[in-house]
Amino acid sequence: MADKAFTNSPIVSFGTRATATMVAADIDTTNGNQVFNYTPTGKSNKTVILISNTTGVLSYSIAAGTGASKAAAAKTGTVAATTLGAIQVETGKFLNASGVIAITLAPATGTKLVTNHAAAVAAVELL
Repeated sequence: MADKAFTNSPIVSFGTRATATMVAADIDTTNGNQVFNYTPTGKSNKTVILISNTTGVLSYSIAAGTGASKAAAAKTGTVAATTLGAIQVETGKFLNASGVIAITLAPATGTKLVTNHAAAVAAVELL
């Protein structure tokens, strides 16, 4: 499993449009999970993680952080077919000792992240 690193799609001021840059999965093996390591670039605050999925049910897990204000557990859930999931997190609760937030995507049983789900991730830091 190869991890993918990415940074945020910043919102620089109120009332302006920002474009979320989606980072596509590249693990294309049956039942193959992929970890996306998101490095926040702004102040520790709130971030919206976007996850796109074209078919089936895609599972995600956002690992709990390691700092003093860490989350008690990973944030997990699913993204339905043909949707864009949006999960708001407090950055400090999910930031690990390396300064990244680890997001793991898992395809539906018997499927692939690229071929079946066209899975992709983005992060938007809120002001």
